[in-house]
Amino acid sequence: MMGARPAPGTADGPAARPLLSRAGRARDALVTAALAAVAAVAIGSVRAPATDVEKRVAETSDVYVLPPPDEVVTLSLGYRSALADLLWSHVLVSQGLHTFERRRFENLTLLLDAINALDPTFRDPYLFADALITFQTSTTPREEVLKAREIMERGVQHRPLDGELWLALGQFVAFIAPASYLTDPAEKTQWRLDGARMLARAAELGGGDASISWQALGGAGILGRAGEREAQIRFLQRTLAVTDDEELRQKIREQLDKLLGERAAEGYRRRLDGFSDIWRRDLPFVSKTTMLVLGPPREPAYCAGGAHADEPRCATTWRAWAERIEQDR
Repeated sequence: MMGARPAPGTADGPAARPLLSRAGRARDALVTAALAAVAAVAIGSVRAPATDVEKRVAETSDVYVLPPPDEVVTLSLGYRSALADLLWSHVLVSQGLHTFERRRFENLTLLLDAINALDPTFRDPYLFADALITFQTSTTPREEVLKAREIMERGVQHRPLDGELWLALGQFVAFIAPASYLTDPAEKTQWRLDGARMLARAAELGGGDASISWQALGGAGILGRAGEREAQIRFLQRTLAVTDDEELRQKIREQLDKLLGERAAEGYRRRLDGFSDIWRRDLPFVSKTTMLVLGPPREPAYCAGGAHADEPRCATTWRAWAERIEQDR
């Protein structure tokens, strides 16, 4: 019938909708392209000036956002070692960035103080403190040299039996700081003497590690040049008593021969060789340190009654044994 509306589902109604849909998608695409073009123009117009500003403006100082060390411990909520590790990682990364940017890491000592407070026995911050603080792109001020020593001395207080920490501290105080950072002659002399005594302690603790004893041996020369002859002799004797490195033992013996004289050196060698003979004969399977702690072997039946009380084989301590060895000469 003419003039009648098309029935639903015929081709006239649905055909109009796809045409409208395609027109809408084309319009949206044109709008998106226009917006992208405008954004590209806007970015291009500000990029060059922003680049120029970035080149001219450089970061020149650091902002320290942590509270004092004691409060950082509270802030850790009990996760002290974890926070110390996190801060230490930040220190290492930031040090590299500051070196790349050729500027001083101003917050370094503050961060090290916080790490030490969080984990006082964490070894690496003490071991590398002098290098991190002093090996920077600008001149190291005296107060930071003093701070490096303070941090390293804090390390040997918390880890008193760590020979490597004593060695690092002694080398910094005896050699590195006086040669590179200190200017006052009297202060240099005092630091060298202090460092030599620290190296002596390192040599005592490094008996099982010949490399520590070898590196610490330079401290004996400092004591000798300063006129501290007795201290130099004690340094060498203690190092000789704990080291098992034959080359090092021979070198120390030669130095002691010159310092003690032939007679005294011969007596010292006799006591040392006598101890070695007893050690290898009695308990060769224990360390030298253990043997020193146990004391000299004693025969109860032979030493009973006091008839042989003054003989070396009846001594109850190594000191008494050494004195009786000297009396039997």
